[in-house]
Formats: sequence, C-alpha cells, structure tokens
Amino acid sequence: MSNNSSRTILYSPSQIGTVLRVARERSCQVERRTKRYLSHALGITERRLTNIEEGHSIPPFELAIDWCRIVKDYTALDKIKHIYQVGLPATDPRLLESVPDQLNNLVQQAEGAINAAENLKRMSKDMRPGRSIDEQTRAELMKMAEEILDIKQAAEATLSSLRQNWDLDYEQVVKNWTREAISDYVIIPSVSFYENLKKEQYYEDRALSFGRGRH
Repeated sequence: MSNNSSRTILYSPSQIGTVLRVARERSCQVERRTKRYLSHALGITERRLTNIEEGHSIPPFELAIDWCRIVKDYTALDKIKHIYQVGLPATDPRLLESVPDQLNNLVQQAEGAINAAENLKRMSKDMRPGRSIDEQTRAELMKMAEEILDIKQAAEATLSSLRQNWDLDYEQVVKNWTREAISDYVIIPSVSFYENLKKEQYYEDRALSFGRGRH
C-alpha cells in the first residue's frame, strides 16, 4: 500500500488494526463480537486475527473489507477504503440516522453540482488546447470541482443511510448497476478489454506522431 504524503489521508495505515478491532467489539450482533466467530467467518486463525487487531500484521484489502461486512460496520468499511486510498473519508454515522435528511442533502448537493457543471461549460468556451490557465481561472476550476465531488460524498452517504435504516441490499444494487453499465458500454468489463483499448490508443498516438513528423 502506497504511503504517498501528497495525498490527503486522514487515517493512518497503522490504525487499521484498531478500526477492525473496534468494529468487531461493537458489532450490533453479539455473536459476531467474538474472535472465534469472526476468524471462522474470515477463514483465518484466531492468532492471525489477534495479530491484525494488535497492529502486528496489516491485512490484505479484501480481508479487511470482508471483516467490516461480516460485523456489519459500514463506517469502519468506509474508513478502511479511505486508508487504502479507494474512497472518501467516512461520514459521521450520526448524520446517517435520518434518511430524509440525507435525501435533502443529496438534492442540495446535486443542485450545487449542476450549477458547477454549467459554470464549467461556460469556462470551457474560453479554453484552448495547450493554453496555460491563469491563477483566477484555476481557483474557479478547483471550486467547481469541489462542488462536483460533494455529490459523490452525498450519494455514498445516502446509500449508507438507506442500508442502515431500510436494510438496503447495497451489494445487489452494485451488481445491478454494474450489469447495466456493461450493457451501456460505460465501464471497462475486463482486463483484456482494457489491454486492447490501450493497444488501439498506442497505435493511434503513433500514427498521429508519425503524421506530424512527416510535415
């Protein structure tokens, strides 16, 4: 796992064991609080589980994710994703207690993102390839980008609230979304597809470079 100081990571990798231990000890389901139950569910020994909780061993990302899902601690899940640099910081769980509040926030952030997108569209009319961006424009760009990022956090918080309060099957939602995204050609469906895509881009770039070199 990278420890790039240039990235904004609020939780240290050294805290993974603490996050996972607290998630286990405070599981809503009493039987899942024991090391015996959790180690069996994860397919690891109790000794390895203890070593992870005490910080002597950093678990693979997949194991840490399964750990959080088994004890049903989705705040811990968000913390782990953030530590492994694949997600935003965890939302305060107290804010997730009201579904209506999260829905209202989602609408508000969506409106902000739409306004930001409209501003960026207007800005794009003055943008030219290779042209440097002045400091004022760059500051405006950063602000608009933050508005757009807000919608991602708001969407994730809303889904977490639905999962917490209305027992939403989030994993099934992701599966359904993935199938639809593949059929709509939105996402990369396989590694081989990505390799072929990169190969096509490589030859296109070479052809363009060769064409410029001949003139």
